[in-house]
Amino acid sequence: MDVPIQRQVAGAVAAAGLAGAAGLHALWASGSPWPASSFDVLADTVFGHRPFPSRAATWTVAALLATATATTAVRSGLVPLRGARDAPIVRLGTTVVAGTLVVRGVVGAAVSARGIGGSTQTFRRWDLALYSPLCLALGLAAGFASRSDPST
Repeated sequence: MDVPIQRQVAGAVAAAGLAGAAGLHALWASGSPWPASSFDVLADTVFGHRPFPSRAATWTVAALLATATATTAVRSGLVPLRGARDAPIVRLGTTVVAGTLVVRGVVGAAVSARGIGGSTQTFRRWDLALYSPLCLALGLAAGFASRSDPST
């Protein structure tokens, strides 16, 4: 069964955002603090405290984000792998992706708004303005893209 265009668009939005995040994490894991001037500044901005996570941890996040990208793209019909779109692991994967992003968006905003956890003010400001809303938007897009067809 064909995937409705609305779900394909939602999947494309979610996959693009996830791919961008995967790419940034891979860049950081390979040794570049871009767009920051140093890993200390990057840690304060995107992690909330120093030191910046290890390269191995950052590569792990990049790999998880790349997997989330692929899973979302397959489930939303952007990657037409025969029979894969409705495979239980793909359906579960997109549910986990969507749920994780929505929880990160909601909890992250609440924690940053209250100043809980000892994160830097720079991180809290960026979290409220960009990171949490982006996670929430990508999670909702991934969730919409991963919905089952009414006939299944």
